[in-house]
Amino acid sequence: MAWFTRKKQDDGVAAVEAPVEEEPRLPEPPQLDASGLRSVADHLAYLQSLVEPLRPFGMSLLEAWDQVMCEDIDSMINVPPNSTAKIAGYAVRAADLVDDEGHLAPPLEIVDLDVERLPVGGAATVAPGDDLPRGATAVLPATFGTVEDGRVRLIERVSDGEYVRAAGEHLRFGTRLLSEGDVLDDRGIGLLASAGIDKVMVRPRPRVVVVSSGEHLVEPGPSVQHGEVSDANSYMVAAAAKAAGATVFRVAVHSNEPDAIREAITDQLIRADLVISTTGGRREDYEAVVDVMSELGLVDSVNVAMSPGRTQTFGLIGEDRVPMLMLPGNPVSAYVSFHAFARPLIRALMGVRAEHRPVRAIAAQGIRSHRGQLHLLRGRVTMEGSIRHVTQVSEPYALAELAGANALIVLDEHSEVVNAGEAVKVWLLDEDE
Repeated sequence: MAWFTRKKQDDGVAAVEAPVEEEPRLPEPPQLDASGLRSVADHLAYLQSLVEPLRPFGMSLLEAWDQVMCEDIDSMINVPPNSTAKIAGYAVRAADLVDDEGHLAPPLEIVDLDVERLPVGGAATVAPGDDLPRGATAVLPATFGTVEDGRVRLIERVSDGEYVRAAGEHLRFGTRLLSEGDVLDDRGIGLLASAGIDKVMVRPRPRVVVVSSGEHLVEPGPSVQHGEVSDANSYMVAAAAKAAGATVFRVAVHSNEPDAIREAITDQLIRADLVISTTGGRREDYEAVVDVMSELGLVDSVNVAMSPGRTQTFGLIGEDRVPMLMLPGNPVSAYVSFHAFARPLIRALMGVRAEHRPVRAIAAQGIRSHRGQLHLLRGRVTMEGSIRHVTQVSEPYALAELAGANALIVLDEHSEVVNAGEAVKVWLLDEDE
């Protein structure tokens, strides 16, 4: 079979070869290990290479709260904008307080504080915090003079700058306030507002759509019939995405029909920066979504060297190649996979540090693992003074186990056992722990 079509031409003109268009496909994935598994680090790096931070745009300060700065911000004004009095007294020119021989000058004439410019030999009464009139270089404390017939008779003198809070003393024009990559918090908003900033360039919150499917799933409620399961995974994952900083939408199709799943996904692509699929745990639920993903875009399905959460599927879906992550159906596997892969993708879209920052804790009991796989076990971290301790959480009911955990215990591919009293790495699930 010919690889190229040839167009016959008259007058002896040579035939023109039309190259065959290649089918779009994902970049070459990382190599698998001897067991046919992809490492967690390789898989995460591969997924992150397929998404880009969202484009920034300008927002008002309150709208931009808790979002990532995309520009360096310098003060637009001096703070305070004008020189002010630190104490009660008189705004004066320090040079007017002594005569040519260095003695105290004759009494100064008291003028209105709102005078356009302080005249030579003048003094304006000020209270703490009052703006000084132009031309004033110091504040004469009230105890340094006495008032007689509208004039201030000097008892003591002051030098330039004494008892004055100079313009820009707290913050000078052009001072760097926040830098690109900083997250705008409530204190930062106050700082920017004080410096005359009312809008900033930030990356918007990623819009994450959680699509739940599975014909046996039903909405949470007091009545669950025989053969039905309350849809907990999608609610848990949607809440976790919200906690990661996303704007979250949840859509439930509760069917394994390809047309219904396809419609549920494609209808959401217009408002999604990331789609996350959850199911109810049955193999057919998972396969139904993977089949639809393969129809809609470019898909990478792989077994990852991680427990729980071995099976992972990712795709770029639709004409705009919206990233879509398929989580395992088991609740623990889904939650662990979210923190290993979905949360970093959300954070990457936001333009901030993506991975969990591991911290050390002392194991309260011995913990076993299997060499060659990353194990993420549920744990409960407590503090004794400044020392973290972690206890493995194990419950027969998966969701109760997750509810009792505030950390994931990280046992890398080289670990087989951690003895009681030894240090182990953990990912904290609660930021304030």
